[in-house]
Amino acid sequence: MDMSPVMGMPHIYEEDGYIHFMLRPEDLMRLRYSEEAKTSFVDFMDQWLDQMKTQVRENTMDGYRYAFEKHIRPFFTARGTTLATARPMDFQDFVNLKFSQGLSPTSIVKFHSIMHKCLKYAVALQIIPLNPSDNVMLPKRYKYRGQVYNRTQINVFLAAALHSPAEAAFVLAATYGLRRSECAGLRWSAIDLRARTMVINHTAVQSGGRVIYADSVKTKSSYRTLPLSDSLKRYLSDLRRRQNENRKRYGKKYCKTDYVCCHEDGSPLRPDYISREFERVCRKAALPRIRFHDLRHSVATILLQQGFSLKQIQEWLGHADIATTANVYAHVPYVEKISIAKGATPAIVLQ
Repeated sequence: MDMSPVMGMPHIYEEDGYIHFMLRPEDLMRLRYSEEAKTSFVDFMDQWLDQMKTQVRENTMDGYRYAFEKHIRPFFTARGTTLATARPMDFQDFVNLKFSQGLSPTSIVKFHSIMHKCLKYAVALQIIPLNPSDNVMLPKRYKYRGQVYNRTQINVFLAAALHSPAEAAFVLAATYGLRRSECAGLRWSAIDLRARTMVINHTAVQSGGRVIYADSVKTKSSYRTLPLSDSLKRYLSDLRRRQNENRKRYGKKYCKTDYVCCHEDGSPLRPDYISREFERVCRKAALPRIRFHDLRHSVATILLQQGFSLKQIQEWLGHADIATTANVYAHVPYVEKISIAKGATPAIVLQ
């Protein structure tokens, strides 16, 4: 039996007792891809980015948009790539071009990750059968290894930080390992001096020159309640007293906010200001140059030296992957945090 092909129908014939269907390439494409696959890749990604506003933090969204507008859109618009015509080589060519232009491996990997997430969504919607950005050879990233301060250097740093407008942020980062966003976002309403607790539940992040304050933290594990050590309780009590004195001195000109880390007039410290002031204080103290974030790693190192487990330290810092360990999500009882607060944090120097 032989059925001649009709326009839009497959060629069907019988051979050895089996029915065979012969499809033209365009018919095969029609079966593999939905009608939406004709959409250009950049148009689909543009729409996907709009949807992602509900999934990621605002500063992360700004980073996605920058990568798309500055790098991804120009490249794939020039190629006229659609979801149906996108091939692994297109994404390999993109990676190779960005590497030849001198972009860092870290940036290139981030760009690829954004595109891969977008196309994974297209697969989930059954617009395309496979993710064409799979199996791309990415440049090797070299892990940054920052320096850390020991206990002596931490105390030298804290002594040099006295009277700095960012003093409170430095104390919180150098003794408790708080992130810059957590320092800048910490509010007095999250601190209970009587109960000796501090809740990390609000952050201040910078994006495109703006400071974004939000009741959100970096990861789920970043939300945590920490007990106050004797020294930190004394420090915060003294800081509150000084800020109340500033409030009286400035009067109506005082900026009434609830933020712990603020200037004399009560205005909150910007994250970029904290970093710049940190570099100035380190130079003043003649200490080795490190990043502000390395204070966090310094605290982790000191806690390790004090004999605390990686599980305890990860829970204390709210870190999702402090040492690439299989037990990173292990729960640490609150009583174990208290033991850390009592004996492991560096001394805090008061004025």
